[in-house]
Amino acid sequence: SLSGAMERNHKMVYVCYDNQAYMNTGIQRSSATPKGADTTTSPVGKANTIGKQQNRKDLTKIMAAHNIPYAAQVSPSHWNDLYQKAEKAFAADGAAFINALAPCPRGWRHDSKDTIEICRLAVDTCFWPLYEVANGKTRVTYKPREKKPITEFLKAQGRFRHLFNPGNEDVLKAIQDETDRRWEMLLAEEEISNR
Repeated sequence: SLSGAMERNHKMVYVCYDNQAYMNTGIQRSSATPKGADTTTSPVGKANTIGKQQNRKDLTKIMAAHNIPYAAQVSPSHWNDLYQKAEKAFAADGAAFINALAPCPRGWRHDSKDTIEICRLAVDTCFWPLYEVANGKTRVTYKPREKKPITEFLKAQGRFRHLFNPGNEDVLKAIQDETDRRWEMLLAEEEISNR
């Protein structure tokens, strides 16, 4: 139904609180769950030492691919960026989509007082880049001065604790490689759309 509304370009703003799993029904894995996450339906144990096997889908890009007037990715750690993007979404002439990172202390297994710091790490590792696609033009709205390694984001959450056990080095490398690939692709899209 969301894809249909976006394709028809209904004048609406859809805000997704992206907590990266089906949290309200028991922390099940979803297509938005990151690779390596331990969930109730991708549990870590003897048969599965990795957690979720697949990379997460990029919902913001999926929505932007509908050629809607406005799509953006935001984080509560960067409130001014979030505020500015919300204003643009509500002013858009047609459908608009905002994907907001929404950590779940229970599902991500972190102390609730660390929520904003975890959001900041998601942005500074480029796991959750802040960007917008306005009328087909991509703009990255925050570029870290010093991009942090993905392990800083992962270590802050219990759902990834098992990845730091011996034998999972390749999984950590794969997550870093995928994060870097997506970040470089986003920068290239920004460069192309501003020519």
